[in-house]
Amino acid sequence: MRRDLDRGRRRTIFVFGAAALAGPLKVFSQQKFRIGYLANDPDRASPTFQAFVGAMRELGWVEDANLEILYLSSGGRDELFPGIAANALQASVDLIVTTGSASTRAAIAATRNVPIVFGSAANPVEQKFVASLARPGGNVTGLALLVQELGPKRLQLLKELLPTGSRFARLYQSTSIAPLQPAIIGVDDAAAKKLGIELRHIAVKAIDGLQAAFAEAAREKLDGITVTAAALFVVNREWIAKLALQYRLPIMCADARFCDAGALASYGENFASRYRRAAFLVDKILRGAKPADLPVEQPTAFELVLNLRTAAALGMSIPASVVLQADRLLK
Repeated sequence: MRRDLDRGRRRTIFVFGAAALAGPLKVFSQQKFRIGYLANDPDRASPTFQAFVGAMRELGWVEDANLEILYLSSGGRDELFPGIAANALQASVDLIVTTGSASTRAAIAATRNVPIVFGSAANPVEQKFVASLARPGGNVTGLALLVQELGPKRLQLLKELLPTGSRFARLYQSTSIAPLQPAIIGVDDAAAKKLGIELRHIAVKAIDGLQAAFAEAAREKLDGITVTAAALFVVNREWIAKLALQYRLPIMCADARFCDAGALASYGENFASRYRRAAFLVDKILRGAKPADLPVEQPTAFELVLNLRTAAALGMSIPASVVLQADRLLK
């Protein structure tokens, strides 16, 4: 069953061209292009990077043949991206792929000439990454990330998971998309009021603040936490899942990568599919298209994932009404 965003979960489905998926892989170009991939995850085993590389291969771009990818990681430290972007340009890359707002901002500050494709950037118009979604302008295009729109839905689902709960928190990285935080907080507060619950906003600046944040939530006897998709949290998703178990706090996270790492629940896009789609934009640019002419894409489908093993470890029973909404159950 498919439902609109304000009515429930939807599966993430992207349709790829038949030519890209049919028949043996072929290297179509003798010219070798170099891409700078500005990542948060520490190594190339990242599921989103592997999804990107896989889609590129299906489109005829094969590493060590007609493609070279420089994987340049911040390890979740946004402050490193200006230097990383500079390193990519020094390596004479033909195109830059970014994986978040911080890396996108750094890449744009570093060059107005080399094409940039952001695989994930929140509110790209408001952050002045592009002139508009339909006509990006300049050397930048990509896939927009919904932040304000999904926060209330995650809070609603967490309340459905914990129907007797009345005090919740939202965990966010204070240095991530800082200019957008007041608006996001306002939207989430309005949603909390509508749900009849109290909502705390707990800011984390760096990795050493994660345990303190969970300890604070436990000390104040909060019922559950929503966790945003900040780079610091994505990179440390396994530790966040362990902290949630340690402090006996149910968490609703931004996407399935957290559930796969042990978190209780997630609602959002399928990020592997998102980076497969980014590969199609990269392919068009390498074949001659201009970023300015490629509209920024927005997500239209989302998935709810529940980790039943974690629910058992927390000693909680997930209501049947929530289980029925789930796109995927981890048993």
